[in-house]
Amino acid sequence: MRLVRFAMGTFFVSLALSLALSGTAEAREESIIKQPDQHPDYLAELDVHGVVAYSAGPLALGRYDLLGFGPGVEASFRVLKNGFIPTLNNSIAVGVGAELVFTTDGDVRLVTPVVLQWNFWWTTHFSVFGEPGLAIEFPMSTPRGVEPVYASPILELGGRYNFNDHFALTARVGYPLTTFGVSFFL
Repeated sequence: MRLVRFAMGTFFVSLALSLALSGTAEAREESIIKQPDQHPDYLAELDVHGVVAYSAGPLALGRYDLLGFGPGVEASFRVLKNGFIPTLNNSIAVGVGAELVFTTDGDVRLVTPVVLQWNFWWTTHFSVFGEPGLAIEFPMSTPRGVEPVYASPILELGGRYNFNDHFALTARVGYPLTTFGVSFFL
């Protein structure tokens, strides 16, 4: 139960920060959401971040109250420069990541999210995205012996503060991962 409260607290704090940052960014800038193709011209985005991993409840697929921290990286490859809504400034990418998670009960796990990333570019400095997909979790070392490979759905919402067309601060909040780091547009 304590883990669920921690996860919910993390979610609401991250959401409040995202809303606060988006309000200040949009107050100073002109919106470009209704101007298709006015986002950085990139082929791939490399995101290096810290990760908080958690699972509890029915989506944990057999394990409960997992909490872990560690480093991670995600590469997203743009597949549509102009996304599913032609009148909006949006793009579509496919992402794959590698998260090295050190859990509070002594396990080391490799979590590999595979996601569809749908980006919306609100201003020249602020963008948001959603990432549905699948997270595959490989036990690297467990003090309790052999464990199976787990798979679970993944759903993340994120935001970026774009310093320029090549560099951004990026945060994701979701299940089963929350991340914060930097992105490089290549």
